[in-house]
Amino acid sequence: MQHFPARSTQTGNVPAAVAGLAVVNIWYGGQSIGLYHVKHIDTRALVLNPGSISFAAGTQLEVVDFQYLIPDTVTRRLYATVRESGCSGIQLVW
Repeated sequence: MQHFPARSTQTGNVPAAVAGLAVVNIWYGGQSIGLYHVKHIDTRALVLNPGSISFAAGTQLEVVDFQYLIPDTVTRRLYATVRESGCSGIQLVW
């Protein structure tokens, strides 16, 4: 039986395996793609670990920052553009 001790209104149940980790929920086309681990955070950029889904440069994504990891933001949802995507990670800017 899998336990879900943490819950987010933006992402639903958060598995215990990722609770407390620096993760964000990525949305594309109105659908949640999944949780991505954050490698680096800046005020205007975010670098994510590569995931099972990769995005082409220029793709518009929504980032749900349900843990308030990104500094100087007042909303949990940010609209970002993929600047670069490869085996070293996914770089998003806004």
